[in-house]
Amino acid sequence: MEHGYTIKSKPIYGALAWHDKATVHLVIAQSQGGLAVLKLFEQMQPKQPVRVLYAQQDTDYAKTLKKVVPEGLDVLNSEQELLDVLKSIMPTMRMGLRIYIAGSEGFIWSVAEAVKAFGVENADLMKEQTDTLARTIYCVHCKAITHNITTNIGKCSGCGRMLFVRDHFSRQMGAYMGLMIDAESPGELPAIEEIYP
Repeated sequence: MEHGYTIKSKPIYGALAWHDKATVHLVIAQSQGGLAVLKLFEQMQPKQPVRVLYAQQDTDYAKTLKKVVPEGLDVLNSEQELLDVLKSIMPTMRMGLRIYIAGSEGFIWSVAEAVKAFGVENADLMKEQTDTLARTIYCVHCKAITHNITTNIGKCSGCGRMLFVRDHFSRQMGAYMGLMIDAESPGELPAIEEIYP
């Protein structure tokens, strides 16, 4: 009998769905995540208050979201602007808050990090990964974080080392671990392949 092997640290994402016991809903999305928000609003609309923060980027669902989201929609121009607004509204949120996040993996974990400062646990976040499968990597050598790595080997933005992108994910760092690939044979690299488009 074969046993499937899964990497326990690798996050598993699902589709967004309303949490019926929430007293207030906060929906946060960027770019292609707008489509996940539209699908969420196709479900039965919650009776509790809903606030939506959407960062428009390459793919823009802002016009459609304005038609679908009845009220409480903030359309922002960048991920940083969204994170700033999020941090400003979190102190006003009350018990029973449910947070829904849709976007790239890097975006999801940036939001998770921002709300953690307000006592929101990872278990209270519903996440849907959209857009790219590009990874954020943490260099175990210089501690730098490098975003949008789409290959099995990526160059560290801090020390410049070529890093093997592991499947081990740190929720604390919001990144996959990156280890120097040519430590024993400097300059000798295996084939670099696009595997996280």
